[in-house]
Amino acid sequence: MSKKKKPFYMDVAEIVIAFIVAWLFYQGLTFALGTPLPVVSVVSDSMFHGTSFENWWSVRDSYYLGKDITKKDFHSFPFTNGLSQGDMLVVVRPDSIKLGDVVIYQRADARYTIIHRVVAITEEGYVIKGDNNAKEDPGIIRNEQILGKAVLVTPLLGYPRIALFAFGV
Repeated sequence: MSKKKKPFYMDVAEIVIAFIVAWLFYQGLTFALGTPLPVVSVVSDSMFHGTSFENWWSVRDSYYLGKDITKKDFHSFPFTNGLSQGDMLVVVRPDSIKLGDVVIYQRADARYTIIHRVVAITEEGYVIKGDNNAKEDPGIIRNEQILGKAVLVTPLLGYPRIALFAFGV
C-alpha cells in the first residue's frame, strides 16, 4: 500500500492556520494579562549580572545603598540574579508597581521598549535602571509609559524572537 503525498496547497493551508492560531493565542494572552506585550524577549545585557549575586553586589552596592536599598532588600526583589539576553518574560498589567519590580516601558524618543528595574518611586513617577548599567535611565518614567510588569522568566526561549528582531520583524 503506497502512501499518497498530500497536495502542496494543504501544506500552505496548515502553515496559515498555524499562524492564525498563534496570533489568536497571543491576542488572548494580551486580553487575559492586561498588557499589549504579554510575552517579551530580553535583547540586551542591561539586566545581566554575569556572575554570582555576591560578586555582582560587591561591585554595585554603593549605588543601591545610596538609594537606601540594602542587600536584603534586593534579595526580596523579583529576578534577583538579573536577566540574560535570550530570556523570555511573561508580562502582566502594571497595576501595583513596587520598588524592585522589573517593568517594560516605552520612551517617547524610542521605537523600542526597555526592560529595567524600578530603583526609586517619586511623586512624578519612577526612577528606572538596568542592573548592569552604571547610570539610571534618563528622566522620570511616568505611569502611562509603563506597558507591563515582568512576573515570570524562562531562559533561552526568547532567542527565536531575537532572531526575528534581527531581520526587522
